[in-house]
Amino acid sequence: MTKSFKEYLSESFAAKKHEFRVKVAGDFTAEQESKLQTMLSRFQVETFKKVGTTPIQALPLDFPQVKNCEVHIYEFVVDYPTTQQELTEYLTQGLEVNRQNLVVRRPGEPYEQYQEPVAKREGALLNDNTYAEAGDPKFEDYYGDKYNSGFVKELNDLLKLERKARGEEIPTESVAKYNIEAPQNNTSPIAKGEGTYMVKAGNGK
Repeated sequence: MTKSFKEYLSESFAAKKHEFRVKVAGDFTAEQESKLQTMLSRFQVETFKKVGTTPIQALPLDFPQVKNCEVHIYEFVVDYPTTQQELTEYLTQGLEVNRQNLVVRRPGEPYEQYQEPVAKREGALLNDNTYAEAGDPKFEDYYGDKYNSGFVKELNDLLKLERKARGEEIPTESVAKYNIEAPQNNTSPIAKGEGTYMVKAGNGK
């Protein structure tokens, strides 16, 4: 029996886990928290926990337009793929929370790491020749050629699954007719002809 596209898609992402962190600034009731868990069930929640609630802050991080309030932080893992933008729109509408009072992050992204509390350092930053302050960020996980290649590959895999679900024949990848990386193609035509031609000196004949 031919599987549906939804089944192929589910199998493709079955091994992947998608982690998110939701922050809500201001009042957030127990009823809203319960509704948050219920709304997330459509993405097949694997784990859900409340990280905590910050003290009231004059200017809470992540909320430039909000002042003098606490921030409620939740972390969860879902099996079904989604995006931060999709979750933000879905949750603000369902929870009836102002757009400027709710943000969705991925744990470990550079902005999140920047906001983690750090111990107060001693001495001038330039005196540290080990550059310990820089840490060990992996920028290729967020942008660059490697990230773009992985993103394109994922889109191609989804396209193949969709075509397979429709019963279409998927063409196999073939070797390029001209392989510029082959050893025999690495020599310049000019270099091959060096020493073949001679210029006669004299009267120009």
